Amino acid sequence: MSGVHRSRSRGFSVDFEEHRAYSPGDELRHIDWKAYGKFDRYLVKQYEDETNLYAHLVVDASASMDFGDGPLSKYAYAATLSSAMAHLLLGQSDSVGLVVSHEFEDMQVPPKSIRKHLLTLLAGLQAATPSGGTGIARSMLAVAERLKRRGLVVIVSDLLDDPEAVEKALKLLCLKGNDVIVFHILDSVELEFPFEGLARMDDVETDRNITVECEVVKRPYLGLLEEFLEQTRERCADLGVDYHLVSTAEPLDRGLIRFLAWRSRSRV
Repeated sequence: MSGVHRSRSRGFSVDFEEHRAYSPGDELRHIDWKAYGKFDRYLVKQYEDETNLYAHLVVDASASMDFGDGPLSKYAYAATLSSAMAHLLLGQSDSVGLVVSHEFEDMQVPPKSIRKHLLTLLAGLQAATPSGGTGIARSMLAVAERLKRRGLVVIVSDLLDDPEAVEKALKLLCLKGNDVIVFHILDSVELEFPFEGLARMDDVETDRNITVECEVVKRPYLGLLEEFLEQTRERCADLGVDYHLVSTAEPLDRGLIRFLAWRSRSRV
């Protein structure tokens, strides 16, 4: 993970990129006088700006993220994954901010690059209590509208929101030039539907419930789930978003290492 991040914008700081014609208002110190002597016209040197990365972690804290059949709920898994990402990013002097998404408002931690900022991020993740309906699409839109410079945006959520609203938010993030990663967190129970007999299913975000015959609804449920996952993958691929489905049954360190190895290869 170590190394610099190249900015897509040009500046006057590091590696020479190209010449461009002088425009009124350009600083005279950036004029290439050798080029002037050769071409008899004013040319300004452009450089590729080398910057630290600005990263924002957007973590879903809706009530559905409190679900979990194993040792970690979806939110605990998401918070741990986000903490690991923050640790890696701060370790290479990148600036990291946090948005914990709730239904109507967010808890925000502004980005900083100092090492002790990790404690502030961890405290924010630990203090959050998953509750209420989902607001992940609204939170993503708010982040996109608030960002003043391009960077990395990491979405960690079960994405149980309006798919069109999620797509709209992702599209805006990408249109603004951000590098977007989606970690789609689902519990193994949600992915496999291992229930048998009669069961009462509770919606933790709306308090509605329904009693179902598990053997009857299993196949339709898994079909709808696969359709939802495939549509999400396709939408992310069309937008150039890095999409990763993560089961809470997978050891977190293994999943994170696999993701980092994949991303390293994809950026070569």
